Amino acid sequence: ILLEKDTLFMHANKFISQQKANKKKILAYNKVKFFKTDLQGKCDSLSYTFNNLTIEMFNYPILWSNEYQITADSLKLLLIKGKIDRMFLNPNPMIIAQKDSLDYNQIKGKNITSYFSDNKIRKMDIEGNGQSIFIVTDEATNDKIGLNYTICTNMTLYFQNNKLDIVNYEIKPNSTTIPYSDIQEEDRYLKGFNWRGPEQPINKMDIFSE
Repeated sequence: ILLEKDTLFMHANKFISQQKANKKKILAYNKVKFFKTDLQGKCDSLSYTFNNLTIEMFNYPILWSNEYQITADSLKLLLIKGKIDRMFLNPNPMIIAQKDSLDYNQIKGKNITSYFSDNKIRKMDIEGNGQSIFIVTDEATNDKIGLNYTICTNMTLYFQNNKLDIVNYEIKPNSTTIPYSDIQEEDRYLKGFNWRGPEQPINKMDIFSE
């Protein structure tokens, strides 16, 4: 599969090509894994529809986009002119970015829609049951000074160069910041947290590994 002249390498136990009434689709089954320089993924099954240029991932799908681990019960990517335009995550979506070996920034909600520019995330809309955990650092020293936990019906996140830049909390946000020295282990994670960093393919040969 070619995405903006950058090959996406994919491996699965079985590939099936379907052609029905001018609708072409490729299906991949069992232990699907793919690698692209700026996007990697893993799931149990996947479909790529040529007519509307969509990729759908099912059964414990996971995507890695630079520092972000993206999971949901199902993931759908919409492509325009060989580039990712939008990504739909539902239900049970969660975004995790590893801060260091101990801490993680986390975002979850009922549904998440991500918008891309040049295959980089530029905006995320979190709709329903929005929750976030961010590690607060001193701007001068970069030392950790606290953990911020916020719940909010809806959230909008804006990114610059694939880095989180601004978070807008909408509709009655409730925020708590815990001093870093007072953080308990149960404070560190949102419900459903599952860091799967070791599963990420780091080169095209990794798509053949378990």
